[in-house]
Amino acid sequence: MKQKGLWFAILGVWIVLAGILSAVAPGAKEYNSANKNGGLPEDALSVIADEKVKEYFPDSEGFPLFAVFHDKEGINDEEMSQIAEGIEAIEWDETYGEISVIPLTSLPPEVRAAFRSPDETTFFIPINLPNGLESSEISDVVKGIKSGLNEDLTEKYDVSWTGPAGIAADAVELFSKADVVLLLMTVGLILVLLLVIYRSPLLAFIPLIGAGILYVVVDKLIGLFASFGWFVTESQALSIMMILLFAVVTDYSLLVFSRFREELLKTEDVNGAMREAVRRVAEPIIFSGSTILLGVLTLFLAIYEPYRNFAPVFAIAVIVMLAGGLTLLPALFAIAGRKSFWPMIPKVGQEEKKKSSLWEKVSQLVTKRPLAVSIPLIVLLLVSCLAMFNIKFSFNLLDSYPEDLSSKVGYEQLSESFSEGEVAPSTLLIESDEKIERETLQSLIGVLEDQKEISSVTIQGNPFASEEQKVAKLSMTFEGNPYEHDAFDAVVSLREDGDQLLKESGIETGNLYIAGETAKNADIRDVNVQDMWKVMSIMTILIAVMLGVQTRSIVAPIYMIFSLLLSFGASMGITQFFFSALGAEEMSYRIPLYTYVFLVALGVDYTIMLIARIREELDVNPLNIAVAHGVAKTGNVISSAGLILAATFAVLITQPVMELKVFGFAMAIGIIIDTFIVRPLIIPGIIVMLGKWSLWPKKIS
Repeated sequence: MKQKGLWFAILGVWIVLAGILSAVAPGAKEYNSANKNGGLPEDALSVIADEKVKEYFPDSEGFPLFAVFHDKEGINDEEMSQIAEGIEAIEWDETYGEISVIPLTSLPPEVRAAFRSPDETTFFIPINLPNGLESSEISDVVKGIKSGLNEDLTEKYDVSWTGPAGIAADAVELFSKADVVLLLMTVGLILVLLLVIYRSPLLAFIPLIGAGILYVVVDKLIGLFASFGWFVTESQALSIMMILLFAVVTDYSLLVFSRFREELLKTEDVNGAMREAVRRVAEPIIFSGSTILLGVLTLFLAIYEPYRNFAPVFAIAVIVMLAGGLTLLPALFAIAGRKSFWPMIPKVGQEEKKKSSLWEKVSQLVTKRPLAVSIPLIVLLLVSCLAMFNIKFSFNLLDSYPEDLSSKVGYEQLSESFSEGEVAPSTLLIESDEKIERETLQSLIGVLEDQKEISSVTIQGNPFASEEQKVAKLSMTFEGNPYEHDAFDAVVSLREDGDQLLKESGIETGNLYIAGETAKNADIRDVNVQDMWKVMSIMTILIAVMLGVQTRSIVAPIYMIFSLLLSFGASMGITQFFFSALGAEEMSYRIPLYTYVFLVALGVDYTIMLIARIREELDVNPLNIAVAHGVAKTGNVISSAGLILAATFAVLITQPVMELKVFGFAMAIGIIIDTFIVRPLIIPGIIVMLGKWSLWPKKIS
């Protein structure tokens, strides 16, 4: 009874902690914010260019929102004036700072006409919001602007709102709706799967109760630390974190549950059985949590800020999950006692039913014919990896959004009505030691327009920063989509040839800077490649070291890491093949790194659980029997856990954001491969084939 009090005390501590944090700490979503400099470091060339533009042309600062008006019958000069008057008549809520709009009503008709498409069906007006707003603040401002527009205009025209501010506002609304649905679907799916697999009502609810308490703690801790300004939270990171938490807590619950049941078959002492169960599962849970933690911590080494922002969010979640897996979950099961298993309550001395007969057959097959089982599967996975090399990456955030989203509709309308390049023009800044004559500037325009992929270079307003005319600004549009690789390559070429191009136009000593979305994405592309190689390499090495410590072996980490890389490559290849077949030609550039970090960190968990059990069996059995027993005894719990984990990530496929769909599919496929191919077939087969060398330098009889 004394021990029972301890379990209640542990539960009480977690409930009190969740309650205190709920009272004093904000939620994580309250601190969603756009990344500074688009996530790039201060020394990125596009960031330096942006700062130069702000320094010399401070009036050009702001976070752009485009109000796009479309009428297939056409928009005449008088209607343009009415639209401009309607926009300028909006009563701006300047709670978050000053909002500015180009005063088109006071400008000549020919100037207004520059904002109308050549076919006269589309007219847009740029609105500048203050820089540095949180995502939620941008959403509030855009909502206020939308609601302030005259209803006559919204009824007469197809109105959409795009540009960076419109995209950011839509993202907030999109994820705020998606997160509620995601949470309900995740909880519902786990509940149904647990009921179907184990047919125990309490077992189905205990993991969800534990996950609910831990989720509150994690959410409030993230919000608290974000409020201190330590890091920035993002909607996608929080959505994936929620999925990860519920899935991993369920995995830990099944591991505790399985071992608890084994111990209850040996003793009437429920508390003693749980103590022994915790002792037995502590090592795999600790090493499992540690590998996930190491995986996400490597993201701190990334240059790209969105990757780094994932690290603290998931590190906090993993630490809390690890603590909860060793304390809260055992407490919940111990308090429920044998009723946890109702209606199939285990009795002392009761023989286990042959639930594991399938896994006993699998274990016998793989230990007797390891070569015939493992090699064909390895070849099959290697073939699946080939499609991975056909992946093309997208750097346009709108590619991930639903077709009917206002910011996407507006963007596509502008792309169709104007040239693609005009949707996101770049700014060229020229610094010179000598005065730049207007004729020289015209000469530079001619030189630049001769370059590949450049559509036009124009002067807008006064191009000079001061009367000295040593700094000038030009607007440049690309021939194709400014968010695609040809435009990025053009930016790189201009940077490399900038000095020569200036000299050709008559500027002997000067610097050419390129600012704007295209230059920024060109830098993101370069940074992304660096981050992928760095994070993946370091994470692989760290996990290999962790596996070496856990297995006390030098050889085991080698084939375990090989199997993880194999399942990652196969999952990416299958994902590429599947979505390209559905017409999605490109994949978000962030998918491979996110998938690698989480798939490898989570996939290694099941191998750790299997190896821990094999090592335990090796104390009393020779290698082949130990492997067979390890596969058979972990088969049910790991396959159930893997199925639930894969299904939980698959929930992301139902979300309206393509990036989440692809990530959820890749994770689900990878986890299925790890659970049903790598862990029960390939790894045991390799161990048996290597024999006594499989866990070298451990001596094996």
